[in-house]
This record gives sequence, structure tokens and C-alpha cells, in this order.
Amino acid sequence: MDGEIGSDPNFQWKKNNLTYLLAADIGGTKSDLAIFDLSQTANTPPIRRKRYRNREFQDFDTILEDFLSNSEIPEYGCFGVAAVIHQGTAALTNRDWVISETELKRSFGFKEITLINDLTALCSALPFLSESELLMIQPGVVQKKGVRAVIAPGTGLGEGFLIEQGSCFFPQGSEGGHCDFAPLNDEQADLLRYMQKKHPAVSYELLCSGIGIPNIFDYLASTGLNRDQNHFDRITEAHDRTPQIIEGALKKGVCPLCKKTLSLFLEILGAEAGNLALKLYPTGGLFIGGGILPRIAHQISFDLFLEKFNNKEKMERLMKSFPIHLILTNDIALSGIASYGRHLFPRSLSENRYFAQNRRIF
Repeated sequence: MDGEIGSDPNFQWKKNNLTYLLAADIGGTKSDLAIFDLSQTANTPPIRRKRYRNREFQDFDTILEDFLSNSEIPEYGCFGVAAVIHQGTAALTNRDWVISETELKRSFGFKEITLINDLTALCSALPFLSESELLMIQPGVVQKKGVRAVIAPGTGLGEGFLIEQGSCFFPQGSEGGHCDFAPLNDEQADLLRYMQKKHPAVSYELLCSGIGIPNIFDYLASTGLNRDQNHFDRITEAHDRTPQIIEGALKKGVCPLCKKTLSLFLEILGAEAGNLALKLYPTGGLFIGGGILPRIAHQISFDLFLEKFNNKEKMERLMKSFPIHLILTNDIALSGIASYGRHLFPRSLSENRYFAQNRRIF
């Protein structure tokens, strides 16, 4: 369990907690929980915040019980979940957890609670990103009212978009990461055939994510590609192989097999990011999220990513016009969840300066 971050030791609960929102970012690996005072401005830090490693808990309710053990329960909750959400219930894609709005209200006494897709949460946070939290990959030409797209390789692969025009604020996650993988050359065709022996359908998520990098590594290892045997053995023994593979790719001369794995990952991710851009026409920019690339952003080249992103035949000139940024912070989703909650629970926000702009979610 990680310690609390940014807690205010002098904070005193108000008798009326109608303006408090419990926000939670629930992924495959970790869960971030925070309490926001919605009577404050949109960029005000949370009152309390704590991060948990999911593998240490049997279910999300146990995490929530721990977080709320020393707090009053806010009346409102908005949770971003790495899952398909159907009729208020979410079964996490990469963890054996089921979360239900009805059960959370019954167990914890929330007045209102809403589950949203984790990419919807990330898309909601785009307006709050500062320049220092972004790394430019391709300058392009920004249109202020243009659609913004997100592709996020983390534990899985998330995709989504944000439309923000006038009173319309429409963030939307999707399950685009589960689209069928399309190989670009003979090497990738061989990778597809290798994966088809293990999976009835081969998605981009199975290659462009924390669960995907080991799949690429295993394929390349099966071809007899040169490797550092000592580091290869460490990877084989590791509980989570992805960090070890990335370490072998970044350290000079450590492991050619790891270096090739990371290169192929960037190629496939670039191609799929380009596919997403063609479908969404993101003149407001394409943003790369997730937990993998921010950690190594200043240690790698994005040339292979850009080469495959822009290689769209007649559309190459268009592709080069789209701005691309890497989101350097992995904490922004909570701000997006709080933003979504501000729009969703207006009864508690009649005096809130942010909501007074009369924006709405469709």
C-alpha cells in the first residue's frame, strides 16, 4: 500500500458534506482515491488522496473501507474504472473485480455515485494539463475547438476522445484497444501468426500495453534473436516481466532482444495511434497517456512511432498536421474524474464558479 499524498492535516470536515466528491481511478494495477471539495475551483488539489496496489486487496470494497476509515463519507462519488460499464456495473478487464453503483450505495451510503470508463476520465482531464506536464512529439497545427484524441498504453490499451465546444463537454472512452491487430510487414505478420496460436483474436492491446510487451518479447525470443542470457534469465524469473524488458532495452549493450522488443512496440503503437487519428480527425491534438512511456520518455526516440503514425499513404500530409503530445504525469486522471463529477452533480454546486459556466455533458 502506498502512503497518503497531499493530505491536509489541518482539514476539518464540514457538517454539510454535500460539496464533497470521492473520486477513484481504478486500474488493473493500482487504484488512486481522493476527496475533492467541489465548492472550490476546478484546479484545487484534493483534500485527501491515497494510492493502493490492487494485488494487495481481494476486492475494491476493501480498498474503499480503508480509505474511508478515518473520514466522513462524501455524498457523491465518481469512479473511473478500467472496464466496460453496463447498467452501472463494471467487470474490470485485467483484474477479477466487479464494481456496482447499486452495491456501493448500499454498502457505503453514497447518495449518488457514477462509474465511468477510465479513458473517459483521462479525456476529461485534458483541459487541466499544463505545458510542463506534456512532451511534444509532433508540433502540428492546433485548432482550439478541435477534437482531442487519447491513446494510453498502460496495463491495457485505452483509447478515447474529448469534444469541448461552447457549453458542450463530451469526454468518451472506448474499447478501441481491442480492435484486431493489422500487421504492416512480414515481421509483424509472423508475430500475428505466433499470437494466433495462443489467442482466438489478436488485438492491439495484446501487443501495445504492459501485458503486450512480454508477448512481443516471447515472439522475438522464439526466432532465436540474440540476447543477453543473464538478463534473459532475470526476465524469465520476474513476476512482472515488462519492467525488466524495458530495463534491458534502455541500458546500453544489455540485451538486443529487449531493444528490438521496445522498437517493435513503438512501431505498432504508432500505427494504431495513426489509425485512431484518421477516425477521429483530432485537430485539437493526439495525446499519449498510460503509465509506460512517461517513465522512459527522455530515454527513447519517438522516430519509429512517428514514422508509422504518419505512414498513411495519401493522408501523410494530414497526419503530420496533427499535434502529438505525451502526457508526462500519471496522476491526471483523478482531476478528470473530479471534473466529470462537477458536471454530473450540479445540485451540490450551485455556487461553484466552475460549474457556473453552464457547461454540460451529453
